Amino acid sequence: MRDILIIARKEMKSYLTSVSTYIVFVIFLLISGWFFSTLMFKAGKAELRPLFTILHMVFLFFIPALTMGMVAKEKSAKTIELLATLPIKLRSIVWGKFLAAWAMLFLILLFTLVHLVTIAIIGENLDYGSLLCGYLGLLMCGAAYCAIGIFASSLQGNQILAFIVAFVISLFFFVMQYIIVLIPNSMADIFQYLSFDYHLQNFLKGVIDSRDVIYFGSITIAFMLLGEFILRLNNLMQER
Repeated sequence: MRDILIIARKEMKSYLTSVSTYIVFVIFLLISGWFFSTLMFKAGKAELRPLFTILHMVFLFFIPALTMGMVAKEKSAKTIELLATLPIKLRSIVWGKFLAAWAMLFLILLFTLVHLVTIAIIGENLDYGSLLCGYLGLLMCGAAYCAIGIFASSLQGNQILAFIVAFVISLFFFVMQYIIVLIPNSMADIFQYLSFDYHLQNFLKGVIDSRDVIYFGSITIAFMLLGEFILRLNNLMQER
């Protein structure tokens, strides 16, 4: 665990000293702020649930951009081999990078609490439990997207390609809920279960279902293991 925290701290420092991080953050906050103000002042909806749905959509671009360089930049700079020679397990490296990405996601979501404060000031009878469940759902869903991004970043050293791969995989899980009408009824339940949006909706309703927690946890662990496997495979190929 100590090694994971060391790697996470190193990555967090790298994030916070990078101009690109702040550009991505500003874009994310501008988009969320625009949709929130549109929903509140034009649609007359003083609630966060529609915004949570929009943020889930923004994750498709934001998280791949956040994670695309996690391993890819190490591979392109040939520093991943150096890390592999240190007395740190590859598992710790991968999970340390994941923890840093997830912490940055948590940080950006903290900034959106300004919308919650705004609603608390002008709204009435707010269900704070439901709102907290919504944020928990976004963090659980975001963890799965972060794992997908790190897996994509571990495939090769090109950050742009890593972004594209992460986006395509993330899009696959995102659109499952919306293409069910095109799927035979015998397979509809399977595709629905694979949908991130399907599991996120329970959180947005204020319901914490263990099946949804297990689903997002399983997807996160599966892609983290795949990322670790890719790095181990690369090391074996280089040793030959």
